[in-house]
Amino acid sequence: MQADIDLINLTDESEKRDVLKNVLNAIKDLEVDQAPDYSFLLDYADDLVVQVIESVPASVRSFIWAALPAERYWPILIELQEDTVTHIVESFDEDTIKLLQATASAQDVIALADALPDELVDTFILSLDRGEAEELQQALSYSYDQLGRYINKSFLTVRPGFSVASVAIKLQQNPDIVAVYVINREGEFLGTAPIKKFFMEQDVKKVKEITSPISSFDHLDNIKESALGLPFTDNKDWFPVFRDDKLLGSVSVWSLLSELQDETLNANSNEASSGEEDLFTPVPQAAKTRAIWLTINLMTAFLASWVIGLFEATLQEVVALAILMPIVASMGGIAGSQTLAVALRGLTLNHLNDANIKLVLLKESKIAILNGLILGTVVAVIVSLWFDSKLLGLIILIAIAVNSLAAATSGTIIPFLLKKVKIDPAVSASVILTTVTDVVGFFVFLALASVVFVSI
Repeated sequence: MQADIDLINLTDESEKRDVLKNVLNAIKDLEVDQAPDYSFLLDYADDLVVQVIESVPASVRSFIWAALPAERYWPILIELQEDTVTHIVESFDEDTIKLLQATASAQDVIALADALPDELVDTFILSLDRGEAEELQQALSYSYDQLGRYINKSFLTVRPGFSVASVAIKLQQNPDIVAVYVINREGEFLGTAPIKKFFMEQDVKKVKEITSPISSFDHLDNIKESALGLPFTDNKDWFPVFRDDKLLGSVSVWSLLSELQDETLNANSNEASSGEEDLFTPVPQAAKTRAIWLTINLMTAFLASWVIGLFEATLQEVVALAILMPIVASMGGIAGSQTLAVALRGLTLNHLNDANIKLVLLKESKIAILNGLILGTVVAVIVSLWFDSKLLGLIILIAIAVNSLAAATSGTIIPFLLKKVKIDPAVSASVILTTVTDVVGFFVFLALASVVFVSI
């Protein structure tokens, strides 16, 4: 395989997907039960490793992680989805946990606290000195979506009458300071003085001459809402955060914008075809696209009605079937929608591809069979008691289980195939999926009922 490929330097989306596909194909050829060597992944950038981890089963993830050096643990964990982080960390042995704790920083723990085991977080806090531990605990007292969690307290407050030269000396002595804020004698906040100006404009005598206004946030503000309202005209790297008019610290532009990663990832990771609809596609074009699929849906509805018509005699003889038919269709539809959402997300993030489609299909089928049997049994018991018929309960159990399996299969395959032929699965996949779940569900349910009750 070709090594030393850094995805950061790849600008062509199709090239990125090809690299990921090649790596996944190489992984697929390895025998998991023989403890394969995944050290070849070390030649690739963290973002590729992240995509690989997101695209393989849990058993393979463990082997990949075992091949990583400790210094790459946190950079990769930070980029993973939160649920993936939770699953991976749960599989770590004691030695790996210790390495994770030893290489962690306070910012790492803050970013992933909700996905990490409490024991790991507590042990890390205990390893800090008193001041650092208090700051970390204060940050973790905020929820993950509040600005207070992401505050940096390395700031300097100065008076407007201070000399620029004296502040420059202070900054040289404290290189960790990220922002300088100006406050008058009464404690009123006046603005910020860019750090670089203290070194570039030594001829300026007073801080007030380089002070400029800046937008601020409250410590309880929602981080994503704050990021969306970010005042780019301020041209600042750090923004002050207050609590009851008291300056707590600064939040970085990077922290704010990183929270928008999920919203922008779709646009960055997909090579959308020209026929796809976005939020502001012109009304005539969007209406035409949707009308085509609504018409197809209407035709498929007639197909489902035709299937029902095949068993008209059975429905007339066993009225209970008409009452229970919506349950079969609904269970299949919901199961299919859940699978479809997972598949669409995988396609959007480039996690679902030729190399792992069979593994994903197998996993979704197992989930569908398990849930279908469990929930089908619950429905079967209710139906048996309701209509005093164990046979009817058994029939609806089988129908729900089979329809759940059909829903999971089609919910995975349909969007994958539609994407292959350049049709937007977000608009069209649900139409085909509904047809499959309705037709399969009605046919299995009514066909079994016909065999059992008509013969009786």
